[in-house]
Amino acid sequence: MDKTTASKNNVIAPSAAESERAKDFKPKEGHRLELDHHRALSMTGVRDVPVFTDKNVTVILDGETLYITGQDLSVKNLDVENGKLSVLGTVHTLKYSSQGSTSFVKRIFK
Repeated sequence: MDKTTASKNNVIAPSAAESERAKDFKPKEGHRLELDHHRALSMTGVRDVPVFTDKNVTVILDGETLYITGQDLSVKNLDVENGKLSVLGTVHTLKYSSQGSTSFVKRIFK
């Protein structure tokens, strides 16, 4: 067993390198999203809302961006200090995009 060691109870323990990586891992602040019948969306973990129109809302989260598209969208409540957002209207799509990641095609053709 090169990467892991087994104890008496057949539990696999992580290797020293894996333990070291786990210490360095800092999870992103989470966010919570609730969509009620495609008509009302509320969420937490919001850092900024740079764009909002009646068809698009862009929400900056910790390490990623959420793009909301729909119809007759309106920001009911925005509290960036506490990280809360409420949107009313018909929500069609929710699309996440990680900041700093590059597409597969861009990585191949560097």
